[in-house]
Amino acid sequence: MKLVMLLLVRDEIDIISANMTFHLDHGVDKVVAIDNGSVDGTRDVLDEFERAGAATVIDEPGRNYDQTTWTTNAALRARDEEGADFIFSNDADEFWTIPGGNLKAGLAETDARILVCNRLNMVYPWDTPDDTPWLDRLVYRAKAPFPRPRLNDIYRDPMDHPYFYHALFPKVMMRAEGLVSIAQGNHEARYDQPANETTSDIEIFHYPVRNREQLAKKVVQGGQAYEANTELTPRMGWHWRRWYRMYQEEGIEAVLADALPSQAALKAELEEGASLVDRRFTEIGKGY
Repeated sequence: MKLVMLLLVRDEIDIISANMTFHLDHGVDKVVAIDNGSVDGTRDVLDEFERAGAATVIDEPGRNYDQTTWTTNAALRARDEEGADFIFSNDADEFWTIPGGNLKAGLAETDARILVCNRLNMVYPWDTPDDTPWLDRLVYRAKAPFPRPRLNDIYRDPMDHPYFYHALFPKVMMRAEGLVSIAQGNHEARYDQPANETTSDIEIFHYPVRNREQLAKKVVQGGQAYEANTELTPRMGWHWRRWYRMYQEEGIEAVLADALPSQAALKAELEEGASLVDRRFTEIGKGY
């Protein structure tokens, strides 16, 4: 049983080594990394893993965020050249965990082609200092994530809750045999025949906002990339489009307040039981 992780990255120097090392220590046999033109040292880190035999690096420098094409090509390469039995497509800010620790647990026994894996959005109060290690600060999440917001005007309609209190689509771990393509966002996979799926015990700890500087960089990159891809509908990547407009007009503080709870709001939510402290990955991730 060979498990390969795809990893599409651009300028993730603060987290890339921890991500790759963690997953290689927890069942991943090989990483197929797709570098989208990094300039902050991320590409050098990928080269180190490749020299060690733990990764294969593919360069996709395009600025139109053609994620479906890039990840599909990488997945087929993982299957056909790396011998992958199962594949999952990851982002640098996501850490896949399972009770017992080994992500390959149960893969040999399942007959499912698609394993559906839930994501947990970890946050911190945006109006507090962000110059300490992110793993120590991002220990909060919504107890029961709210339904995804339906906005008429994706740029200006207010949201009822911070964006990362809303339920995001789960991601999938995919059997390699018969795989045809991976959908934008890595939430679905298409096969050459009907594919059965099952809910997995895997949980994905998602650390999307680690500090102001990191978020500002991602907002500009994401907003410009979605603007450049004319094949995607305006609803695809809508939050990046929204935050890019907000960043240009109001600055990063407005984006932070749209994405994360304030200190006062979080305190009230913790007292009410709407939010909770979850340090499970804080303990697992120490040392990475």
